[in-house]
Amino acid sequence: MRGVMHAHRALLAHATDPWEITAGLEAQGLTDTDAHRLRHRDLFGLAEELFARAPRSRPPAPAAGRPAPAPERAKPWPAARTAAAHLLPAAVCAAATTAPHPHLLAPLLLTPAAAAVTRRGPLRAATGPGAAWAAALLALTLPRLSRPDLIGLAATLLPAALAARWFAVRARAQLAPSHGLSDFADAVRPRLAAALAGYTAVLLAAVGASALPLALGALLFTARLLAVHRRPAPAAAGLAAAAGVAVLSALAGLLGLPGAGPAGPAAACAAAAVALAVRALRLLPRASAHHPT
Repeated sequence: MRGVMHAHRALLAHATDPWEITAGLEAQGLTDTDAHRLRHRDLFGLAEELFARAPRSRPPAPAAGRPAPAPERAKPWPAARTAAAHLLPAAVCAAATTAPHPHLLAPLLLTPAAAAVTRRGPLRAATGPGAAWAAALLALTLPRLSRPDLIGLAATLLPAALAARWFAVRARAQLAPSHGLSDFADAVRPRLAAALAGYTAVLLAAVGASALPLALGALLFTARLLAVHRRPAPAAAGLAAAAGVAVLSALAGLLGLPGAGPAGPAAACAAAAVALAVRALRLLPRASAHHPT
């Protein structure tokens, strides 16, 4: 036990509850098997003892045992002001479609409006290569969308935020009833599937069977979930692959070659969305994906 405390002293010194320790230990490669060797039922139990024994640079949470999430974390939906802000891109997009040259103005305004809104709230994630690839993908694909599809896609930003918040809160709520990492993952995985399916249903209602906005929305949402939960690398890879196909499609259009239509980018976005969903179902049920910020 002393060896574990020494190896992870920085994590233990700054932890405010056992949940942080559990997530940090799993992120560093420890499993329930390692906890069993130290005579604990699972990694959660080991984290509780480490939290109780280790000196900390900050005072512990007041609650004993596995503390309940803070009140702001326990709410399954974002605050009303945050939720309302996510309607702004759709409003901007709708207003732009009434101006001259809407096919240029609406996509031009939608990307910065969406970026500004997602700097806070449930879809907030650290900036990185994924943000640049997402911006490039939007710049290449949004001009291809019809006005109804553009507004419909923008309007799904609020449901995306609600689904992301619901998943994050429900995942953290599985701490207390879980008996080990596998039990936690088994409980979280169907909630992630429900969030992905719920947002896909909203997309279908908003854009119908239009392939490109449907695939684009699914890809952006799945990539954002991965980025929010500290898995930016696969998110960036999926977005980069889809953006690469969109670039080739744009070049084909300029050169008058086959493959200039929206079918190529739509197929690329769909394939990337499926690949990222599979990746998310493997990575996001881990405790380390829900380390508190």
